Amino acid sequence: MRSVFSLFAFAAASTLAACSGSSPSGLKGPETSSDSGTGGGVGGGGGDTVIVPTDPGSGDAGVASNCSDAAKLVYLVSEENVLVSFDPSKPGRSAYQSIGTLDCASSSAPQTMGVDRSGTAWVFFSDGHLFKVNVTNAHCTSTSYTYPGASTGFMLGSGFTALGGNVANEALFLLRDGEGLQQFNTATLTKTSTGGLRATSGELTGGPDGKLFVFDPSSSGRIAEINTSTWALNTVKTFSNSTFQGVSAFAFARYAGSFYMFTAGTDSSGLFPTTTKTTVFDPVAGTTSIRDADIGITVVGAGQSVCVPPPPIR
Repeated sequence: MRSVFSLFAFAAASTLAACSGSSPSGLKGPETSSDSGTGGGVGGGGGDTVIVPTDPGSGDAGVASNCSDAAKLVYLVSEENVLVSFDPSKPGRSAYQSIGTLDCASSSAPQTMGVDRSGTAWVFFSDGHLFKVNVTNAHCTSTSYTYPGASTGFMLGSGFTALGGNVANEALFLLRDGEGLQQFNTATLTKTSTGGLRATSGELTGGPDGKLFVFDPSSSGRIAEINTSTWALNTVKTFSNSTFQGVSAFAFARYAGSFYMFTAGTDSSGLFPTTTKTTVFDPVAGTTSIRDADIGITVVGAGQSVCVPPPPIR
């Protein structure tokens, strides 16, 4: 998701980026060798060492056995119109693999993305048009759906989560500032308002445990859990003032119970976005750390399916 300022200031640049076929700098292709390296700590983590999560294997309560390998990763989509897989269990830039440039028939740029358990990415563009994207090759399939009222300044968050903690029963939720939280039916391409969160904006993420969260980097930045019965918010983490400042583009994902925030600032002119840094918050340890200070692209959407490793059992 890009900020309102970003959508206005970067409109021309975004159109050019969306049409570009170039590969993102610094990212690995599927066949290349890996490197490593992490940034220093920020916020509550201070100088904490980043703990790289591992796939819990048989401890995933059967989730992994019902899913393809592709559905077990986090996916990122960039301002440059490139789809990237992200495997938090790998160190440094070896975790990011460029899949390819989206071939979606749109002159605008990606706005937000959710990933279902079949490994399909549901990508909304800034003109409101919804595309289904194959996460193995970045190929787009157009849908008949366009979000009503999408225009300059359009901001939308999205994310899948399991309903009732049942990974075979997932749902896509949308959050638009001023309209609140909505549930989107991917079969009928229709949305239904929940009646909640009309004064809330940000990106969404869920998981195999059926929980739903929102991340808003404005002010100091906050992660809150959304009660899926009452739609009330419960703050999980409020970050220090120095953690998220001047954010022009951001995205949000969750893997093995940890939260990943992908944020970009602006350059010295204040007009163009910088490349993205990856910040991780571990709610069990209570630590916040910069996992990767610069991943070489500007991320505007992130998503993971309900097939990713669940939070550790406590």
